Amino acid sequence: MKIYSSTVVQNVYQAYGKNKVGKTQKSGEVGSPGFDIQISNQGKDYQLAIEKLKQIPDVRADKVSAIKQSIENGTYTIDKTKLAKSIYSAISTNEIG
Repeated sequence: MKIYSSTVVQNVYQAYGKNKVGKTQKSGEVGSPGFDIQISNQGKDYQLAIEKLKQIPDVRADKVSAIKQSIENGTYTIDKTKLAKSIYSAISTNEIG
């Protein structure tokens, strides 16, 4: 264990005191100049498309009611080949959770 002389400790305290950062006072509010933002035509088209997509319902009621009706009538059929291809495609591309 090394013990430093008091002058070394004093020098450290003195150096620390000189480098200490104090709080600053605001002399007044500095306002930022107004920003002028211009959106490109592509950006405007994108915003318009997003708004239109938000207006489309998540569930297509006409399709749902048609499928319900065909199930109740016993006329609903499933294309087994198409279903198998869809399942295989989802598994092979790792789309299943």
